Amino acid sequence: MSILASMKESLPYNELLKYVAKLESKVIQLERQVEEGRKQSEQLKTGFLSNISHEIRTPMNAILGFSSLLNDQQLPGNKREEYMNHITQSSAKLLNMVDAMIDISLIEGGQLKISPEECRINQLLKDIYHNFNIDRHRSGRNHIALLLNLQVKDDDFLIYTDPFRLNQVITNLLSNSFNYADRGIIEFGYCLEGENDRITFFVNDSGKGVLKEKSKVILENLDNNNHNNQKIEGGLGLGLTLSKGIIKLMGGKIWVEENVFKGSTFKFSLPYKIVREMGSNQLNPFISKMFIA
Repeated sequence: MSILASMKESLPYNELLKYVAKLESKVIQLERQVEEGRKQSEQLKTGFLSNISHEIRTPMNAILGFSSLLNDQQLPGNKREEYMNHITQSSAKLLNMVDAMIDISLIEGGQLKISPEECRINQLLKDIYHNFNIDRHRSGRNHIALLLNLQVKDDDFLIYTDPFRLNQVITNLLSNSFNYADRGIIEFGYCLEGENDRITFFVNDSGKGVLKEKSKVILENLDNNNHNNQKIEGGLGLGLTLSKGIIKLMGGKIWVEENVFKGSTFKFSLPYKIVREMGSNQLNPFISKMFIA
């Protein structure tokens, strides 16, 4: 016997009509919610693409502008070199943005894959450190000191993770700190949470906390799936969107807080698996430290 037939036997006709009316009302309400969700999704995509297109135009205009200036045959050699550096930096920025947009699209489509493998985590962070240090000198930002803190001093310390995606996230966070820090120190590294089998990476800066406030808004909007009100300044929103998506796929979480210097501290925690166990004497907090002023 069907549910409706059973209800016919147990409910008076008027009560049955009221019940059917309630069901129809629920169906209409659900249809409205689906339609509102579809419209909201379209608005989010439109707002996000609008922010992206604006961000793309900035390096593109720089490339076109400085390229046209290079046509001047009377241009001094030092100016020519300066303009070429601007073109190179803007081209790299544009390429990184396109790569980030592709990855974000893959994440939203559920197609970005995490490929864990054995990773010498200390070597990965040292490579990032040296690359940023070279760029720091090249771009004339020697007034910003770069500091690397490694909790484990053994360079052969192996964990099981995706080194490419981890590099991508840390590079994004460091780039944001350099973009917003006028002077002082930028510090990054990791610490182990043995009881929870998690590794926490951090990026600290001694800026004015502007990056912290902007990033909090972006991360909160991402948590609420609100991309429409998310302003992408200097690639900040794009980098954080990508980083949060990657960290989530890796089973982790990211947050931002204030530090003792009134600057910004980004932290993200990931589950990890140690490939090779080490003696207790290898786990000395912050024993391995690299610093160049």
